[in-house]
Amino acid sequence: MRIPLPLPTPDTLAGRVILVTGAAGALGRVAVAACLSAGAEVILLDRDVPALERLRDEILTRQPGAALSLFPFDLAGAGPEHYRELAATLERHAPCLDGLLHSAAHLDHLEPIACLPPERWFQSLQVNLHAPYLLVHHLLPLLQRSSDASVVFTSDSSARQAEAYWGAYGVSKVAVETLARILGREWQVNDHLRANVLVPGPVASPMRHRAFPGTEKDLTGPHSLAKLYVYLLGPESRDHSGQVFTFQDENHVLRSG
Repeated sequence: MRIPLPLPTPDTLAGRVILVTGAAGALGRVAVAACLSAGAEVILLDRDVPALERLRDEILTRQPGAALSLFPFDLAGAGPEHYRELAATLERHAPCLDGLLHSAAHLDHLEPIACLPPERWFQSLQVNLHAPYLLVHHLLPLLQRSSDASVVFTSDSSARQAEAYWGAYGVSKVAVETLARILGREWQVNDHLRANVLVPGPVASPMRHRAFPGTEKDLTGPHSLAKLYVYLLGPESRDHSGQVFTFQDENHVLRSG
């Protein structure tokens, strides 16, 4: 079903606390800016501390007094105990969590499975699949305290087709979509808790360049996803869970079960 995206207002996400992983990445930066502009308090999580600090400075230059906080965290190197510690720290930072956007992703390059070293396989699944599970698992008590909590997983329009050479990245994206659907069904009894999948489509980004070098010229930029981020993390999508939302254009999204 093709759905028109409403125009966010400065209070669409007012009063909400939203955590964005991969906040310093191309898509994460768009999500952070969109959520702040819609009135949310945003927690920026990324392993790249200098990039986080640059992003903070850029935002505060444009929006003095913006409600944001930085949490350096390496998804690739973190074990379950680190996620427990992160959850405990966040609990001291905020009384609840209203949104969790999994924007962080890891893709080296396309290659046959036969050439894929186990080390790269494990790293890709750690960032793209294990980290989203561990974050949801350990942050669930904070999410349950919200009156309307939204968890958004990010998939990939190319990797999800299970084409040759997409390796561990492709496997992880198919798996994380299944995780979101399972959570959506398990949370049906909780009308204040939902999980969905965002498929950005072919937008210009460093990751897109690694997968398809030289093809970005005619692609739309990540900024075009701003409305979609606010829609999925805000009240307009409250009745949808376990769904896949595929970006169509700046004003429309395709929803499928």
